[in-house]
Amino acid sequence: MASKKDNRTIESAGSREQGMNIFYRPSKATKDGWDINRLPIKRESPQSPVINLGSNSGSCVLAGTPVLMADGSSKLIETFVGGEIVRTLTGVSRVRAMESPRLGVTRRIIEMRAGAGDPLYISDEHAMWTRFDDAGVTAEWWGVYNFNHYLVEKANGVGVSITRDARPLRFDVPQTHAHIDGWKHVQPIYHLMDPETPLFHLDVETGGSYIAGGFIISSHASDADSIGVEWKAKPDEVLESFIAAVTSAV
Repeated sequence: MASKKDNRTIESAGSREQGMNIFYRPSKATKDGWDINRLPIKRESPQSPVINLGSNSGSCVLAGTPVLMADGSSKLIETFVGGEIVRTLTGVSRVRAMESPRLGVTRRIIEMRAGAGDPLYISDEHAMWTRFDDAGVTAEWWGVYNFNHYLVEKANGVGVSITRDARPLRFDVPQTHAHIDGWKHVQPIYHLMDPETPLFHLDVETGGSYIAGGFIISSHASDADSIGVEWKAKPDEVLESFIAAVTSAV
């Protein structure tokens, strides 16, 4: 009887108001066990070991993500060794090092799809260059979807070093992100992945950013890298081949 009553309540609530649009792409490896009435947890085993599954570095992207080089070519992020020259929000910069943390349990991978080509798969606390419209006033600044994890990284010195924090982003409506092919209105699609999933991130010497999967993302950005900056979304000859690669139909 209780189960039927709960179902009627849910249906009634759904008919009265429209729910939020939160997109999620289930993994084929998702385990069964959850139902509407019971959690898949054994409460009688409080002495089970606690494992540290927090991430050990800053924001990052999945392997296979193309990064825009200074000469207009692309290079997969997991193949960097340091010393390469990449495009940034404001120019070019040398890569100081490639970082490779694990995903952990306090953040998710989001899929950012800007067109028909391959999307960007990025951790949800990674700051992305974003355009905001506040009461008719347009501004550009860093935005993040997982603000809590962003704050933890910043406090531990592995995230950005900007004085004015990145702005929290709503994940239930599209946001306007800087892209090599213009400003793109994108809503994240969430992925549930293993906490041990390897991720990759570039630490650049100057510019505080690089271009991954076509999007402008932070690389330990500072005030000097960010204040007063405007993204010039006008493709030049150096960008043309990279734009074609990330926006072409699969």
